[in-house]
Amino acid sequence: MNQASSIQERMKGQFPDLLGVRLIEATPERVTAEIELRDELLRGPGIVHGGALMAFADTLGAVGTILNLPSGAHTTTIESKTNFLGTAKAAAKITGECLPLHIGKQTIVWQTRISAGDKVVAIVTQTQMVVAGEPPPEQLIASLFGGKSREDQKELLAKLERGGAAVYRALAAGESDDGVKKELLECADREDDNAKMLENHSAAS
Repeated sequence: MNQASSIQERMKGQFPDLLGVRLIEATPERVTAEIELRDELLRGPGIVHGGALMAFADTLGAVGTILNLPSGAHTTTIESKTNFLGTAKAAAKITGECLPLHIGKQTIVWQTRISAGDKVVAIVTQTQMVVAGEPPPEQLIASLFGGKSREDQKELLAKLERGGAAVYRALAAGESDDGVKKELLECADREDDNAKMLENHSAAS
């Protein structure tokens, strides 16, 4: 499944799906899509609502940003400006071509050109913020232990083991199931044993 098809599947049941966005191409450098205009998207006698065009462009910019995000990050629109250059009428098909103006670590700026046939009806410029996600567990561990001596690492790990033992015992104290309570206390004992081993090694060195 290519990227456009994969993202189209993820949009099912969400607002872009309700809008009728159909992705044609989706890459980190270019997103194109189309919408078949229908009565629900009109603002009056046969003219498409400007909000439908803005939402269409916002969707394409978000898709492009998603394809540029680092692992675990997500995005949100923080600014959008629309220049309406014409009108699109009912029963027409509108197309959008979205290209990046700036791809940075914290923001990505897109410009979407929306056309009805050969006529450009709107140009939308939007800024997407890159929101960092939670770092993976191995990165958190590396940040805790990085730059410390082996003895300091042992001392820190022993403290973490003691803390883990305390958490297991606290969980056991509130557990009504005797079997689960026993398992939690056994986990606490293992954590204490690990801490004791580390402490003994540190004292002997």
